[in-house]
Amino acid sequence: MGNQQEKEQSREFLERKLDPNYGEVAVYLDKNNNLTFTEIKHVLSSDIDAKALEQSITKRYIENNIDRQQLNHRCLIKIKKHEKGEIDDLCSSFMVLSITVEYYSESLSNDFKQRKIHRTTYTEQELLYIIFEISNVCQYMKDQKNEIQDIHPQKVLIDENRNIKYFDQFLETQKINNYFKILFGLRDLEYIAPEQLILLKGEIRTDSTDQELVNVFCLGLMIVSLMSGIRCGEYYNQDTLEYKRDFVSQQIDKFCLKHQFSNSFKQLLSSMLKFHPQDRLNYLLIQDQLQPQSDNISHFLNPPGRQKESQFSSFHTQGSAIKSQVYSATAFDFNEIDQLIKSARQRAQTTLDEVGLDLKLNAYKGSQITIIDQTD
Repeated sequence: MGNQQEKEQSREFLERKLDPNYGEVAVYLDKNNNLTFTEIKHVLSSDIDAKALEQSITKRYIENNIDRQQLNHRCLIKIKKHEKGEIDDLCSSFMVLSITVEYYSESLSNDFKQRKIHRTTYTEQELLYIIFEISNVCQYMKDQKNEIQDIHPQKVLIDENRNIKYFDQFLETQKINNYFKILFGLRDLEYIAPEQLILLKGEIRTDSTDQELVNVFCLGLMIVSLMSGIRCGEYYNQDTLEYKRDFVSQQIDKFCLKHQFSNSFKQLLSSMLKFHPQDRLNYLLIQDQLQPQSDNISHFLNPPGRQKESQFSSFHTQGSAIKSQVYSATAFDFNEIDQLIKSARQRAQTTLDEVGLDLKLNAYKGSQITIIDQTD
């Protein structure tokens, strides 16, 4: 009784919501550490099913002799505890397995949408961070004999420190890989490798795909989508079930040039997206390529809109130090400023008209401005 009271006092109910990853859950705040958590409840028809699910959480792994609840990778959602109970109905009873886990509402998918609103892009350092962390946690789970089977931006969660946390299949109610989610109509045609498209079209019946190389390809596509702002579904012909190989290559060339990303980044991304799986990098090769670049890899994701602020502050700082220098040849979009200037000029003209004066104001044309430092 005392333990139950302490449990209730240490947590505060925040909200009940339908989450795309966690499902319909109640979200709580742990007052002891100020972190949010929730309980994922699995209602099962028999004790046998409940025991099977419980064993999938507590089963011992060969590599380190630890269970899923004890896995401690920095990118994994932590399982705090699990409890088994029973619900009695009029005619039967059901087993309930409740899994208490960390809760994070922010995802890479939402972050991507916010950056489009704020017109900010991911830096090369941020994209390398995403590649490094996800390939690292994928290798970790593979070593534990339970490989991640679905690389998707909705499953890449972001914690309060803007670090990546991956929502792995242990926490899912439907434990199926990316291919079957598309096959069963649970998701649009996106984040699927070319070798899986052959299966989807029924051209071959035997599934001999390597999930690791599928994951590497999907991770590469995720990076192309983040850097270009183009939805992953656009990389496929939805009618013929074809992967738009040339179109994706064009986007890599275009946006690496536009954002001035390094050749090493472009080569890494291209190697992850090789059409034939045997030509792609695996997790360890990705890690080996990124280790020497550790100083150029970010340690977290910038908040949406922050990149634009840092760009402007750097321009002003540099402008006070050096004169007669063009600080950026990149054209910046000033649509909002454009509208403000037009509105102000219209108000000024209206005021002058009221007193009988005429001011010839040229329309403010063009929203593309190149920032330079004036010498006079």
